[in-house]
Amino acid sequence: MNPSSRGKILVVEDEADLRFLLSAHLTAEGFETREACDGIDAITQAHEFLPDLIIMDVGLPRMDGVAATAALKADGNTASIPIIMLTARSTTNDVIRGLDAGAQEYLAKPFDMSELLARVRSVHNLAAAHRNLDKLNQSLEEQVDLKTKRLQLLYDFVRNLNKANDRDIILERTVEAVGQLTQAKRISILIKDTHGENLICERAVGIAPEIVSQISIRPVEGIAGQVFRSGKTLSAMAISSSTSGEQEESEPFLSTPLVSTSLQSEDGVLGVLNITEKPERSAFSKEEVECVQSIADAAAIALNNVQRRARLEESVKVLLRTVGHLAEYRDEETTRHLERVSIMSGILGEAMLREGVYTDQVNRRFIDRIIQAAPMHDIGKVGIPDEILTKPGSLTEQEFEIMKTHTVIGQRVLSKAFDPMHPMPLLSMCIDIAYCHHERFDGSGYPRGLQAMAIPLAARIIAIVDAYDAITSHRRYSKARKHEDAVEIIKGDAGKHFDPEIVRAFVSCHDQFERISQRFGELMTTMQTSDANAT
Repeated sequence: MNPSSRGKILVVEDEADLRFLLSAHLTAEGFETREACDGIDAITQAHEFLPDLIIMDVGLPRMDGVAATAALKADGNTASIPIIMLTARSTTNDVIRGLDAGAQEYLAKPFDMSELLARVRSVHNLAAAHRNLDKLNQSLEEQVDLKTKRLQLLYDFVRNLNKANDRDIILERTVEAVGQLTQAKRISILIKDTHGENLICERAVGIAPEIVSQISIRPVEGIAGQVFRSGKTLSAMAISSSTSGEQEESEPFLSTPLVSTSLQSEDGVLGVLNITEKPERSAFSKEEVECVQSIADAAAIALNNVQRRARLEESVKVLLRTVGHLAEYRDEETTRHLERVSIMSGILGEAMLREGVYTDQVNRRFIDRIIQAAPMHDIGKVGIPDEILTKPGSLTEQEFEIMKTHTVIGQRVLSKAFDPMHPMPLLSMCIDIAYCHHERFDGSGYPRGLQAMAIPLAARIIAIVDAYDAITSHRRYSKARKHEDAVEIIKGDAGKHFDPEIVRAFVSCHDQFERISQRFGELMTTMQTSDANAT
């Protein structure tokens, strides 16, 4: 269509003179016109020309105007084109037939040209308004759809972050979410090192791995440094062609539109998220920048929480080691028992991982935690009187009832440090072990009589390790028995005292238990010999 044209009109009239006259007046009004002389030709021309309006005579050869109108309205490609019908017949029935066929206006011949042109302008303007409204609605629908997709992406991202306790997973999901949002081909996350001296590239898309490993930027350098120092977001278009090559080399991100935003938490700026190289080097929209900021904010909170948990867990480990040494002031043998239980717990955890026992819970992190938490199983014994704790020989029934309270005491002591709003997995495991390691698989244990899977997994593991060490170690009230005896006792109590699945894993690694027991036995002999010589 001619850019200066008001619109396109198809004139369908079998009388050549009238057809020419209509086209001339419409052209003078600024419309682009095309002509057809019968109904069939009108349908062909309408599909080729796609006019904004059709002036259709009723009395046409081959196919009359009413049939042609009905055919055009039945076709999705031409149904929306408004039609003004012209006829020499003006009976009510003729008017109804034309309007029923889909015509918007009906004008009887002979007609006044100014009236026809007025109706053309009116119908054309109304049709144009409808088209603009349709375009606006379509545009709004597309925007709503796009915003909905972005909101869904942000919702899914935040929901997944809430489940992520691993730093690498958080970084990976952040890069994935930004890529889905912007379709950018180059994304990088720079995190400050432990000393805060450099920004190290921790994750990148669109950058060769060998380059990623070498990226280390001082916080005072370049765009990343500027964003890191300010804690703000930089959104920029591509640099102009007049920018010097030297600047392009020193700031490569400036060669295309970019977004660089800080990863800022309440504890400060953790790093910088850089995004560039959108398809066709298009600019980032305001909505995209806002979504990227939301992703960066959520990622920063998640990363900061992981760092806090790591620091807190390290503090808990130090605390547990300190608390564990309390046993040394009560009983030297208890100290060695705690060391053996810790080592053997790790061995049994590794065996469970190999044998596929409870792999939905047992992983490297679980094993590391149980090694740390195992020595806490008897921490409650600090509350047991010396005359009972160090008594040679068997305990009376009353004394044994007091001894049993060490599980409750341990749970109470450790729970004082537990914050349910910010639970620490390591501390939770310590509490489970201290409280439940004397529960039995068949429900006959203490202090609560828990049964089977109601007993925490870590406590079920410690139950076997603790029993093995008790059987094979010399105690004031009993002599050490052979390794083979301990293995048979534990196997025989599978399903009663012990979880049969964990027993299966124990059987696969019991030889390692024996080596630990022998090593500590040799150490004990050496220490006793040294003490005798010193005397």
